[in-house]
Amino acid sequence: MQITLLILTLTSFVVFPYQKIEGIEKLEGIYQGRIEDGYSFCYKTESGLERTIVFNEILSIILEKYPLYINKHVGQNFIISFTKDIIMEEKGSREVSTIIRLQKLVSWHHLRK
Repeated sequence: MQITLLILTLTSFVVFPYQKIEGIEKLEGIYQGRIEDGYSFCYKTESGLERTIVFNEILSIILEKYPLYINKHVGQNFIISFTKDIIMEEKGSREVSTIIRLQKLVSWHHLRK
């Protein structure tokens, strides 16, 4: 039973730093906190450079599980699934990124117990 659990846990970690699948993009990032324009995460590019990305919106069901607006999860590592949409307005267009899924990464210390 423990071996099966370990295998399932390890297979969930097989995620590339940044990938796009049918309009849904994924990346692994560390939550930096709530800012004026949204929710800030730091991630590493394929070349190893650190970048910051800000998501404008998060589905309300995710905020129930992870209340990011109170900065409780600052410094925690997540796999983030999100979409980018172009909003057409009278003055032009703007891009809106929405988090549609968050998966908190478990540290190895928890697996040894």
